[in-house]
Formats: sequence, C-alpha cells, structure tokens
Amino acid sequence: MNNKVTTHALHMQQSTSNLIKQYLSQGSPRQALLVYTQARRQGIYHHHIISVLLKACASLSFLNHGKSLHAESIKNGVVLNVILGTSLVSFYSKCCCLVDSRKVFDEMPERNVVTWNAMIGGYSKNGDMGNACVLFEVMPLRSSFTWNEMIDGFARSGDLVAARQLFDQVPSAVKSVVTWTVLVDGYVRNGLMKEARELFEAMPERNFFVWSSMIAGYCKKHDMKEARSIFDRIKVRNSVNWNALIAGYAQNGFCKEAFEAFDRMQVEGFEPDEVTVASLLSASAQLGSLDSGKKIHELIGRKAIKLNQFVLNGLVDMYAKCGDISNARRIFEGIPRRNHVCWNSMISGLAVHGRWDEALEIFRQMKASEQKPNEVTFISVLSACARGGFVTEGLEIFSMMKEKYGLTVGIEHYGCLVDLLGRAGRLVEAYDLIKTMPMKPNDVVWGAFLGACRIHSETELVEQVKEEIGMLDTHRGPGDSAPYVLLSNIYAASDRWERAEKMRMMMVGNGIKKEPGCSSITWQ
Repeated sequence: MNNKVTTHALHMQQSTSNLIKQYLSQGSPRQALLVYTQARRQGIYHHHIISVLLKACASLSFLNHGKSLHAESIKNGVVLNVILGTSLVSFYSKCCCLVDSRKVFDEMPERNVVTWNAMIGGYSKNGDMGNACVLFEVMPLRSSFTWNEMIDGFARSGDLVAARQLFDQVPSAVKSVVTWTVLVDGYVRNGLMKEARELFEAMPERNFFVWSSMIAGYCKKHDMKEARSIFDRIKVRNSVNWNALIAGYAQNGFCKEAFEAFDRMQVEGFEPDEVTVASLLSASAQLGSLDSGKKIHELIGRKAIKLNQFVLNGLVDMYAKCGDISNARRIFEGIPRRNHVCWNSMISGLAVHGRWDEALEIFRQMKASEQKPNEVTFISVLSACARGGFVTEGLEIFSMMKEKYGLTVGIEHYGCLVDLLGRAGRLVEAYDLIKTMPMKPNDVVWGAFLGACRIHSETELVEQVKEEIGMLDTHRGPGDSAPYVLLSNIYAASDRWERAEKMRMMMVGNGIKKEPGCSSITWQ
C-alpha cells in the first residue's frame, strides 16, 4: 500500500514538473506558477522545480512569490546547492534586491562561474558598478560572459571610457563577436554613433543583432539615409533586421516607406511578427489610414500573431486616431492589464474626436486603476477639458497633477491650461498665468493665447503682449510668419484693418512669406 502511495506521489510530482516546464518553455510564467500553487494545495512538493519557478518569478517581478519559494525551500530542508543558490542570487538581483542577493551569495558553500556572473550581473544591471568591480577583481575564473557583463554595465551607466578600456583588456581567447556587439550597442544607446560606427567597421565578424543595433541607432538620430545604407549592406537578413528598418521608418514619420519595406520583407520570404505589426499600426495611425490599419488587424488574425501589450496598444491607438472609436473602445475594454500607453491612447483618441465626456470618464477609471496617470495622460485630459469647455474640471485636474501625483508640470501642460482659459474667454487669467509660469513661454503658449484673443476679438491685451512674443527677436527663425499672421488676423477680426495691413506690410518688409496650407495624402 505504501509503495502504491509513493509511486502515485512520484507520478504526480513528475506530471506537475513537466507541466510547469512546458508552460515556461511556451513563455507562460503565470500559468506555471498557478500550476505549482494548485499542486501545493494538494500536498505535492517538488524541490527540483524551485529553481525554474524562481526564473518565472523574476521575469514577472513577483518578489513576494519568490520569497515564499525561498522560505518554502528552507522549511523543507533543501540544501543551498549551487543550482538553487545561483537561481536565488539571480532572482533577487532581477527584482532589485541586491542586499538579499549578496546575502545568499555570501552564504553559499560552493559557487561556480555562473554564480559569480549572476552576482556581478545583478550589480551592473542595477547601476552599482563599484561593487561589480570589486567582485570582478577577486573572481577566480572569468568567462566571456563576465567580461561582456562588465562592459555592458559601464555602458549602461554612461561610462563609455571605462567600457572601452575594459574592452581593450579582454583576452583574445574570450573576445567574441558578442563582446564587440556589446560595446557597439553601448555606444548606440548613448547616442555616440561616430564611435559606434568606427568600432562596427573594425569588427572581424558581425551578427544580426549588431546590424539591427546600428540601424536603430541611426533611426533614433533621424538619419534614415544612413540607416538604410547599413541595412542594404546586410548580405543575409533576418526578420529582426527588417523590423529595425520598418520601426525606424514609422518612428520618423516615413510611413509609406514603412509599408514598402514590409512588402519587400514579405517578398524575401519573412513572416511578420508582433514587432512588425506594432510598427505598421503606428504608421497607419500617423497616416490616418483606417483601411491600412484594418488590413494589418486582419493580418494579425490570419497569421495568428500573438496579441501582446504592444500589439493591443497599437490597435487601440490606430483605431482611436483614425476615428473608429467603437473598435478602439472594444479592444481597450478587452485588455485585462492596461499600461500607460493604452490608457493614454484611448483618452487622446476620444479627446481629439470631440468625445470629451467619455475622455474624462476614462481618466476617472484610470485614476481608480492600478496604473496611475503620467505626464502624457494630463496633456490629453487637459486638452479634452479645453476643447470641451470643462473649465472647473480642467483647473482641478491641473492642480492634482503635482499635488496628488507628484508629477512635473511642463510647458505643454501650461499651454493646455492657457488654451482652456482662453477658449472660455478668461483671457486676463490666461495672461496672468503666462506671466507667472516657472519657465519662459514658447510659441505654442503664445499661439494659444493669441488664438483665444482672435476668437474673442480682444485687441487691448494683444497690444500689451505684442512685444513679449518676440516676433522680431534673434531667437526666432527669420522666416517664421506665425506671430505676424496671428496678429494680423486678430486685428482683422476686430475690424482694425489698418493695423492688420500694417502687420502684413511688416512681413513683406522683413522678407517673410506665409507658408501655404497643404493637405496630407494617405497611403493605401
């Protein structure tokens, strides 16, 4: 009888272990932890699976859950061997608990190179290069990973001089293509494209990641010509290279080129993934092309592309910006865990399309959720209040930004508040706000104020601020016609034609021409 019970228990342990490993291999750490929790309720315990469960906790930043596993292992008398100890060091480091991580490291009776790398990596990724260096110096045996982790740590902290010095010290036997790539990518992440390019050209061999890193670096510098030049040099491309180019085009507003690159990607036999469709949804949103966006949405379903957070956010943003609020709302409501991007896209979409009440309601829901508003949220909400005429609500929202959420109030937020007061005809208050702002008002702020003056045919305040807008100062571009046109229109709207004509003559005298209006053509 006891043998049968033991055999059954072992079978249950093995089944649980296999199922947990299966979920982890599929990228479903939550399901893996759920299976283990259910197994423990049935009295099943398998200490050999603790190490992989700690990896799941680390990937989800489930600190308390991981601590419970640690306590459980101690309670069940599990010896702190190399595998479990290394897993705990890595887990605590990834959860930013370096004190706990170091405590486990120091208490381990035996360590291997992976253990040392986990502790050094924990310090470097959390910006503590001082302690990382101390361990690095006393480490008995360094692997290629050790050197790469240290170089990456210095690069992350912005110390590229130290990163380069360490790179030059790497023994040739362990200096791999990854080592070169780490430093190139470090230069790229710090915006040092000249240094990155020099090292890139000196590489004895290159992997797909370093090609993509260089493409992304030039894209961030808005240099799509060089990004395309690097891309064209790749002899054997993969989907990561294509995604870097497509994302770069979308991020820089070259939306038609993004779709053209996607077409070529498919011709070369590469299938789109989550990164591809997220970039194309962004391009569709920028173009305002609902047809293009719907085609990408259909593609997602047809190719069974995983609906991760980036794709779902992209769908909400695309539908909202293209005016299909019902579809945007439907997808938004179906997302169980919404981040800032998702909330902000929905609020902004509603505000832009005149559904101000709904925008404020979504904002109220966001405040009650676990994801609190950020600076971008308040720009969208304040804009909705301005356009909808919700002055009282707008003033309350503006005050809670710093007082309740401790956020930095930027010039964009002041611009929204000026617009709010100006549209409501409270021009004196708007002017007083501009005068007491903690930063110098820019053209957008003055533009909002002067636009309100035009709507309400207010010329007396315009006379007071005419010199303050600095339309003749050296900081303004010589061809900037905006303030002249605004003032001219204000005077014309209030039947002060002589002064309106004077503004126009001043433009001619200074060689300033009004930029003609234009319409955008959407890509189909």
